[in-house]
Amino acid sequence: MKKSKSKIREKWAKDLIEPVLSESASKSELATALTWYNVMMSSTMASKYINTYLKSNKIAKVVPSTVPMYTAAAVARLLSRGFNDPKLISYMDSWVLRLDDKPATPKSIKKVISIQERTAIKLNVYITGLDNAFENFIESDYKMKFNTEKYLMDSGVKTSYIQSIVVWASNVRNEFIESKTDNNMKEGYSNYTTPQKNKVIKFFDVMIDSLEKYKVDMAPVKKKKVRSSSKIVSKLKYLKSSPELKLKSVDPVELIGSKQVWVYNTKTKMLGYYGTNSLAGMTVTGTTLKGFDRTEQRCVKKPEEQLQKFIKSKEGTWIINFKELYFSTSMTNTIITKGNGRFNGNTIILMVF
Repeated sequence: MKKSKSKIREKWAKDLIEPVLSESASKSELATALTWYNVMMSSTMASKYINTYLKSNKIAKVVPSTVPMYTAAAVARLLSRGFNDPKLISYMDSWVLRLDDKPATPKSIKKVISIQERTAIKLNVYITGLDNAFENFIESDYKMKFNTEKYLMDSGVKTSYIQSIVVWASNVRNEFIESKTDNNMKEGYSNYTTPQKNKVIKFFDVMIDSLEKYKVDMAPVKKKKVRSSSKIVSKLKYLKSSPELKLKSVDPVELIGSKQVWVYNTKTKMLGYYGTNSLAGMTVTGTTLKGFDRTEQRCVKKPEEQLQKFIKSKEGTWIINFKELYFSTSMTNTIITKGNGRFNGNTIILMVF
């Protein structure tokens, strides 16, 4: 089994001289040099090599989080040190095309950090923390357990950053997958055995799953707007009063959450009843009563006399009086029907319980 990065660094740290390649360096020598940088180079050093290369070549580009830079950093360092291999130059030219344009800042105007730049800075901090965890995993001989969700919680990472972090983690993971089959990638990752690569791939699989879970768990819950009772019944059509019958409607707000509703239609002379056993009670949608599970209505022949008896009754006697109307001589020739819950300008809301 190959040694971890930390052990190899300890051994190589005694000889701080970077690999020296001649113009006629072989493919094997180049692979060895790339491996040396892969092991010895920290994320900070990699960024320094990239920035030096871009600056010396007057390339106004910035490296987005979605573009892996470790291999490019090693190649950039070799080019900066004078090893101008055509293949390496071609590699860097292709890699630079994946970078973002550096925003131009007028010299006369004091630079103000934009929201996008602040976001990029924070994102880089979060990714650096995860990259350090990855290095610690390698240095622990691929045994360290890392709790991605705890890291995200402790760092206060907002869900808006998660997708970009997932892209970074996926890119690193995919590089290790490709290094198992791609000949060019094999050279840069030759310091890893296949079992070690598999452990790294699994490490990032777990990380990506944790990132997705964190995104779901921490997504803000949209609170349902609670409408007031008066707003719910604002479109309800009903008759406020009937002076001829000496009747006045109950405030329709009382319909919300009600268990019993009694209505009378002054045009059809129908007395109607609606009831429910639901704990939530009934409600109103538009101009229709909703949520009832039983209903009856019957024509009242003498509303001036009979309805007053209802008005003066207690809650428990309304049903009794309604049944008595059915057996009275004035009601026996009428048919009991079911109400549809719709109210109109002729509907008096007699009582609500």
